[in-house]
Amino acid sequence: MSKDTEDPDSIRYERVYLLVDCNNFFCSCERLFRPDLDGRPLLVLSNNDGCVIARSQESKDLGIPMGIAVFKIRDKIARHKIVCFSSNFSLYLDISRRVMEVLEHICDHTEVYSVDEAFLCFRNLTEKEAQDKAVLIRNAVFNLVGITVGVGIARTKTLAKLANHHAKKQRGETHGVYSVLRDFPRMRLLRRNPVDEIWGVGRRLNESLRNEGIVTAWHLSTQSPQAIKKRYNVVLMRTVQELNNINAVEDESDSNDTMQIMWSRSFTRRLTTIEELHQALANFTASACHKLRNQHKYCSQITVFIRTSYFGNDPKFAADRSALLKVPTADTREVLYVVHELLKQIYVDGYKYNKAGVLLSSLSTSRSFQNDLFTQNRSDEDTARSDGLMAAMDKINHQGHAHHIFLGAQGVEQAEAFSNKNSLSPRYTTSWDDLPQLE
Repeated sequence: MSKDTEDPDSIRYERVYLLVDCNNFFCSCERLFRPDLDGRPLLVLSNNDGCVIARSQESKDLGIPMGIAVFKIRDKIARHKIVCFSSNFSLYLDISRRVMEVLEHICDHTEVYSVDEAFLCFRNLTEKEAQDKAVLIRNAVFNLVGITVGVGIARTKTLAKLANHHAKKQRGETHGVYSVLRDFPRMRLLRRNPVDEIWGVGRRLNESLRNEGIVTAWHLSTQSPQAIKKRYNVVLMRTVQELNNINAVEDESDSNDTMQIMWSRSFTRRLTTIEELHQALANFTASACHKLRNQHKYCSQITVFIRTSYFGNDPKFAADRSALLKVPTADTREVLYVVHELLKQIYVDGYKYNKAGVLLSSLSTSRSFQNDLFTQNRSDEDTARSDGLMAAMDKINHQGHAHHIFLGAQGVEQAEAFSNKNSLSPRYTTSWDDLPQLE
């Protein structure tokens, strides 16, 4: 007897994935402390308030696309009284941490996929038990954090992502939970979704598949995995296997396993001197190194880039330069020294610079390196002093305010001088000064 002809409550699935995804996460975070905004269309804007990076459902219903430049929709914003917020990542990351803590309390095997998504893996569950887990998760996250989530249930991660999309898109029908553990709902889901809705299928790949007549997820699932591997790559082959309930995507439980850290920004005004660029890069370097230390890693390669705007009639210029370090480091002072030297090598006077950035790469979890006759080893005392100073800076800066302690090269006004956040909400959960006040 097949699994689909048995009593669904009696079938136990060896491995069940629940993909938990927060609904309109950035906008939901803004609404947590602003209940007066319930039902109002919201937008969250990029670092310089230049384009849309998040939309509430009401804004989506108005036809506002993701990534559109704000100046193109100013009339629509005014006409529909859309509330705009500057991106408040300290708030979003803290709310994300709280959501993930709830999930980790419910499931021992929780893999954080992004700031608002996580895979939960359970073993030996029936479909009803999986659905009960999903309802428990939705209620727990909403009651403890205040965020609503959608949950997709499947035997593979790719199918769980697709099921989650359906759960959120058809919320009135699914109540935010949808399972494709059985074959009938799985096949129906595959037939109803275009191929570009599949996790990992981008625009170019979508065009190639459609040229072959592979239009829906079901079309892709019927392809031979080996033929797909030959025509495309092993990644798409694994996607085909996943669509057919074969686990082919490895777990990535170590969320710190990044290969590089980039910190860059477009400026609200054009920078024309090397001093201005150095100050901006100093702030980017401090942020990148802070993230590096949070991951307990060290970098061995540093890249700096600067460029003018792609648009307008001003002269165009772009340059970058990299340096390899003989001794891996996470000390902001050491990285900043290299950044300054690289900037001096690539800076050309006479241009109006629009963007700059710092890239830390060749990351490792230890300071071990291949010594030579010309590299002087740092003493244990110097290493301990460096680690202690960076740890003290990070701890103090994390207690309520960023930038209590900073390097002189960052400037007193620091990064705020190079960004434009006119609609920034308070940091309700990470700053004592921004705690809501009772009137």
